[in-house]
Amino acid sequence: MPLLGKVSMKSGTRLTLDKLDKAIRKEAAAAGIEIKVFQFYNEERILKTISRNRKEISGILINPGPLARTAFGLRELLGMLKIPTAEVCIEEFPFSDETFSKSVIKDVVTARFIGAGAEPYLHGLNALLK
Repeated sequence: MPLLGKVSMKSGTRLTLDKLDKAIRKEAAAAGIEIKVFQFYNEERILKTISRNRKEISGILINPGPLARTAFGLRELLGMLKIPTAEVCIEEFPFSDETFSKSVIKDVVTARFIGAGAEPYLHGLNALLK
């Protein structure tokens, strides 16, 4: 995700990680909900964060990126906790369609969205609000 700005510049969306965070926070504020944004590069930290905060979490918006194909620990945790979860994927990254279609968490999430820029995140957030 730190390379989002470079990747999105080639696709014409000009989305940076900062712009993405702002778009998500703006949508959440408009809906009157509190959100926390985390960015981790390994499954262990994702699992620990979700596990430690499970009683306070009412929904998860997650882009597992390349972890989507191998995150069996995340699949197990989400399946056990049954917290509404929206999986999102940004099309601008190489192999995103393939990664999204082969995601191991697709059977345990509430909704899935793939698209350009911030669109899948905003759709995912709104799906969790319903």
